[in-house]
Amino acid sequence: MSEKACTKCHLIVNKGNICPRCKTPTLSDDFSGMVIIFDPEDSAIAKAMNIKEKGRYALKVR
Repeated sequence: MSEKACTKCHLIVNKGNICPRCKTPTLSDDFSGMVIIFDPEDSAIAKAMNIKEKGRYALKVR
């Protein structure tokens, strides 16, 4: 199974059809770029993307 990204929060999900973070069923396999957030409180990228939890996120989801 391929990775999918949530169209709402951009979290990259390995399995399932529902985002475990925001509980929406809108996952897309058409995304580009990836950023891994380890410390969302001190990360400028996390603040710009409005990310509050650790994880792997897609930069652009179509």
